[in-house]
Amino acid sequence: MKKIAYVFYLLLLVLYSCSSDGFEYRDPVDPSAANLSKPTNNTECLEVDAVKFEWNKSDNTDSYTITVIDLISSESTVKNSNTNSIEITLTKGRPYSWQITSKNKSTSKTAKSEIWKFYLSGTANTNHAPFPAEIISPKNDAEVSAGSVELSWKVDDVDTGDTHKFDIYLDQTDASTIISSDQSATTKTVTLTAGIYYWNVTSKDDKGNHSQSGVYKFTIK
Repeated sequence: MKKIAYVFYLLLLVLYSCSSDGFEYRDPVDPSAANLSKPTNNTECLEVDAVKFEWNKSDNTDSYTITVIDLISSESTVKNSNTNSIEITLTKGRPYSWQITSKNKSTSKTAKSEIWKFYLSGTANTNHAPFPAEIISPKNDAEVSAGSVELSWKVDDVDTGDTHKFDIYLDQTDASTIISSDQSATTKTVTLTAGIYYWNVTSKDDKGNHSQSGVYKFTIK
């Protein structure tokens, strides 16, 4: 009986030595990605003073970081929150994207949500410019083999009934040389030799509105 009690005591001692303050040690748990709620993706947002961002609480998360990007100027607004909502004052009449990063203080790993876009309008507009084209390939600073290269992109618009055409600019200096205008396709195949190239896409809707993707750079090896 004494032997059994002694073994039990040793077992308790081992468990205690592997814990902090008498509690069992547990490995850090990575946070989960948050699900975005509002502003809704690819919609117009009408706000008087500030935009209220909301998302669903994610598992194993202590805090959140929200990143809001002005899609015209590329300027970022970064805020931290301990809850699943925050209000941010932004310039009206501009398109934005936003994303939530979930954090857990017990680990350095984070989890990122999807990226959503919205148009912030102070008053209701009858029509909006399309969101700046999202470059799919080649990505910025990508390395691509010489020869046939497919340029590809996608575009979203608050006004779902609009049709779009695109002007594509490509050169080895500043993406100011137009190589295709008023095309409907969201791809353009070009033949390129070794060097550094710059390109951008201007998106135009059938109401006369337009937006620019910004300049992207890639290298042909």
